[in-house]
Amino acid sequence: MSSGRRPPGGGRRLARRAALAATGALLAALLAALALGRGAAAPDRPPGLHDLRRGFLAGASDEVQRAGLRAASRGLSRALAGADRVLAMAAADAAPSAEDAIWLLVPLARAARSPDRPLAARAARSATRIAARTDRGELLLRDVPLDWVRQRIAEYRAIAADPGRWADVRVGALEVASHLHRALASDAAPGDAPYDLSAVLADPDPELRRAAAELVAAPLDPAEIELLAARVAAETDPLAALAAAQAVCDGLAFSDPARPVLRALGADGRARVRALVAERGLPLAGRMGAARCLVADRSKESRALLSRMPELVGRRK
Repeated sequence: MSSGRRPPGGGRRLARRAALAATGALLAALLAALALGRGAAAPDRPPGLHDLRRGFLAGASDEVQRAGLRAASRGLSRALAGADRVLAMAAADAAPSAEDAIWLLVPLARAARSPDRPLAARAARSATRIAARTDRGELLLRDVPLDWVRQRIAEYRAIAADPGRWADVRVGALEVASHLHRALASDAAPGDAPYDLSAVLADPDPELRRAAAELVAAPLDPAEIELLAARVAAETDPLAALAAAQAVCDGLAFSDPARPVLRALGADGRARVRALVAERGLPLAGRMGAARCLVADRSKESRALLSRMPELVGRRK
């Protein structure tokens, strides 16, 4: 007859078995949750970013472009906003390779405002490349709202106007705003202007002044002619002065009336144009464009300089 007493240690063994079983179940649940988490994250990870970083560090531009194409704007946006500086610079370089690259103008603008100059410069260059190939057809293909384009013009216009930014970043932003303004075509309103010409021509940075003269869209209106013509005589930087002269004189090749241009230049401006055209160290294309004002001028001094053009456009001995 049983005494009703349990064998010594039996309760402890059962307790240990129960604890082990519970621990095993908990471990299995944790492993299952971890596996489920990994499975859920994999499809959400943008493709190509590992190859993008590796290609950038190896200096392999082709690999960077291919990785950018795979990552698309979604993956590149994440990389641009992330804490990995190398990956952010790689994403900036790869941005123009994405088929839907136009949407990257937003994160590229943020990167262009970065205090990290290599990143900011890369972002500005890539934004310029994207905007330069953007036209009305691209806007329709990507279903880009025109108000979104206007917001980007204002955003990049503000970057260009910031004197605290580096010159190459400001010039790049000016180009982006100008290209996007062109893409708006007939839908562009006065408030969509890529920059204030009078303000930029008075900017302390000669690179920005030169870019403003080079980017002004033809045909020029009377106010633009007056501003650029005045800059020809007043400009201290020869390259910026030549850009202004070419901008006001180029239109004469397309039957623009010469009298308003010559009158705006005045005697000092025409003398400066002659000096710029005679300077062999300046870009030939700009000198030839500015020389159209001398053809229209017909003064003795201008005719004398034009007679020397074969010599002036030749190479130095």
